[in-house]
Amino acid sequence: MKNLNFGTKLLIILLGTVILSLGTMIFFTSKNQYANAEEEAKNYIKATVKAYAMEQKSILDNTISVVDSMVNRIETAIKTGENLTKEGMVDYQKNILKKNDFLFTAWIGFEDDSYLFDRYDGKDVNPYYTPKGVFQPLVTSEGGGKYSVEFLPEFNKEDVYLKPAIENKKVSITKPYEYEMSNGKKVLMVSVAAPIIINSKVIGVVGVDFSLETINKKVSEITLYKTGYLSLYEPHGIVVAHPRTEGVGKPFSNLTSNPTVLGIIEQGVKGKEYDFMTKSLRDGKEAYTYSYPYEFGDTKRYWMMACSVPIDEFMEKANDVRNFSLIFSFIVLGLIIVIVVYNMRILSKNLTTISSGLLGFFAFLNKESQNTTPINIKSTDEFGTMAKVINENIVKTQELIKQDELLINDVKRVVDEVKAGHLNKRIEKTTVNTGLEELKNNFNEMLENSMNNICTDVNKVVEVLDKFSKLDFRVKIENDNGKVAMGINNLATIINDMLKENKANGLTLEQSSKLLLENVDKLNLSSNEAAASLEETAAALEEITSNIRNNTESIAKMSS
Repeated sequence: MKNLNFGTKLLIILLGTVILSLGTMIFFTSKNQYANAEEEAKNYIKATVKAYAMEQKSILDNTISVVDSMVNRIETAIKTGENLTKEGMVDYQKNILKKNDFLFTAWIGFEDDSYLFDRYDGKDVNPYYTPKGVFQPLVTSEGGGKYSVEFLPEFNKEDVYLKPAIENKKVSITKPYEYEMSNGKKVLMVSVAAPIIINSKVIGVVGVDFSLETINKKVSEITLYKTGYLSLYEPHGIVVAHPRTEGVGKPFSNLTSNPTVLGIIEQGVKGKEYDFMTKSLRDGKEAYTYSYPYEFGDTKRYWMMACSVPIDEFMEKANDVRNFSLIFSFIVLGLIIVIVVYNMRILSKNLTTISSGLLGFFAFLNKESQNTTPINIKSTDEFGTMAKVINENIVKTQELIKQDELLINDVKRVVDEVKAGHLNKRIEKTTVNTGLEELKNNFNEMLENSMNNICTDVNKVVEVLDKFSKLDFRVKIENDNGKVAMGINNLATIINDMLKENKANGLTLEQSSKLLLENVDKLNLSSNEAAASLEETAAALEEITSNIRNNTESIAKMSS
């Protein structure tokens, strides 16, 4: 990363951020969508199962109403003394089957039919009498509006279709049982029966039957998704409807020993909904199963409607949503990557162009090159604006540098002139660089002051001074108002005047010297003559002195 340029680093960071962010978003979005789709599918399954369960419940509840109406009709007739005919009762049963096509049979079983009818005298040849002559009609729907009538077996409180109602003394439903019709056909039945009670005594039982085959066929025709199926179980755990028909009418435990699956019955008899995922009993595929219990009347006894749907079927929509989301997300990600890469290339190109332009400009500033190339970005975006501003500043800086160079070169020229002794030269170039412009002005002012205080051309001063050193004071500095130049000129004038005066004094002195020499000669002659006289005088004096000394010594001796 350290060796990569900024554009590449930014591209990698952006792509990494985009991929990570979008990937995270895709993951959680897909996860949520998948979970929502799964929940939606499960809710659909539950709603469907509940709808079919309520349909079955309405059938059971309607069956209860039918049985109650049969009991009420008979009990009311007995209590009120209404004269009911046997043919009328049979027609009443046929009408019940006609209005409730889901019912297979309707029947009346009397332990004692004398409460309602006269004793059988053997004259009636209708087939609804038992061998003992008890009126026990069993009406069976054969379809197409046809009904068969036969007698119910002799009243036996232990019979499977009578016992629950007699024991409970209210509407009851039996376990599924196998019933052999008079024609020898065996039918798997469920009976809903209610007791006929007179003076607290059960005198008979009325009921209706429906075939589990009919229910099984109807339930088996229902399909959820592609192969999802419904199954139905009664409160004792007997299979009422299932695609594995060998288990119909038998305990559910005959089909499976899986405790998870058997939870349908365990939870259902408690009135609790139940769902789970395990292998389907039909084909072994992983499936989602939901069970919904519905009550038979108000007996607190629950039937269970269950549905099993292969996971890959009910999650197909969720998978499609997830796959679409993934594909769409990858497409979006690809587009984003392409857009980012394209823009990053433009960004990298612009940055490289700006970088190259700036490096060239800095090389120009550092005198490493003689010129610089403008940044060539024609866009109207930030980079174009930046390049335009940089180019404008480069041009301004170039002009400033050129002005500075011209000014500096002019300074060099003036310095060379000053070195040559010409103090009348000035820096003429200008610049917008305030520092250099101020320095130029100060330098020019210094030269102006130097010229005013010294001279215009130092060479002339040197030349004059050189003449002066050779005692030639005749020359002067012409056309120069410098104070030093004027002072030198004045000095030359003074020296010349002084020399003129000295010359005059010299001539006078020469004449005086000559006169003096003549007088000296005369003096010398007189001096010589005086010297000789002096010598003579000295000798006389010495002689006198000697005489005096002798006289003194003589006096001394005389005194002693």
